[in-house]
Amino acid sequence: PVLLMFGEEDFLLDEAYQRLVEAAVDEETGSFNFDLIEGSESTPETVVEMASAFPMMAERRVVAVKHFDKLVSGRSGNRAEQKSPLTSYFKAPAPTTFLILLASVPDLNGLAAAMGNSKQQAKADKKLKSAKFPYNVLLKENEWIEFPRLYDRDIPSWVARRFKQYKRDITPDACELLIAQAGMSLRDLHNEIEKILIYVRDKQKITRDDIVHLIGASKNYNIFELQKAVGLREFSRSIEIAQRMLSVDRQELLIITMLTRYFTILWKLSEARHISRDNFELGRTVGVSPFFLPEYLGALQKYSVGQIEQAFQALREADLAVKTSSGNSDIILQ
Repeated sequence: PVLLMFGEEDFLLDEAYQRLVEAAVDEETGSFNFDLIEGSESTPETVVEMASAFPMMAERRVVAVKHFDKLVSGRSGNRAEQKSPLTSYFKAPAPTTFLILLASVPDLNGLAAAMGNSKQQAKADKKLKSAKFPYNVLLKENEWIEFPRLYDRDIPSWVARRFKQYKRDITPDACELLIAQAGMSLRDLHNEIEKILIYVRDKQKITRDDIVHLIGASKNYNIFELQKAVGLREFSRSIEIAQRMLSVDRQELLIITMLTRYFTILWKLSEARHISRDNFELGRTVGVSPFFLPEYLGALQKYSVGQIEQAFQALREADLAVKTSSGNSDIILQ
């Protein structure tokens, strides 16, 4: 009857909320039995009054409160808990109402992970114990779900699962290029995935050529051709490709991100190749399609481990310079 939804990954939270409403609200009687409340413009009394009302011509009604944290802002402490109508409602909610509370509660971020890890039980207990009203009552008496922000390393698998939902596959290199181009925001990635699905139509497997074509990159002057030139230590060719890319669009961060990934793969491969010579196993270990592995193995013939470490340092300095200075990006990347 009462569900608290919170967390840093607001896109997943909003999406889950929409699915819940679609599932819980009857289409024929929804206009009578669904109320959406803006927390910053309402009061606890109004919420309890709406949640306590009986459904009309249906088994239940749905009441959703967006920005619930703003509704209860400044209402903490034992006295507020004792006086608030929310306290008694949360302890004995109306059985015919589904009350959904959407909130931003930074103090509770990480609670789900801590509760799911036996080694972090003390951290979970501390969060539960320090929770302020009304969250202390909600966590104890009602259901809740957290939507934690995904780690950067988990974004590629999320993108792959997203395409699977549409019965499509995306190659690992296409996935990396998409993320490098769109960034780590799930909302932005979702929007880009929608565009890609429109572009590829019935095509079942999305490749890096699809992504390159969609973002308008040149067939000869794109990030993959740049990686190949850098891997072959072709300095003049590398500079030419980078300058062509920058002349079309300011892609400094894309270049730095993808070259960092490239040298990370080389670094991992320098160790893994001594353990296995099977391309499929090596590909899984370093996160590269076996089809592209020979290109990386060839680059390893031209780079020592020390030179790979120097590349990381150069990329780090370039990243910092691009983000913090107004200097010439062409010179920085050279």
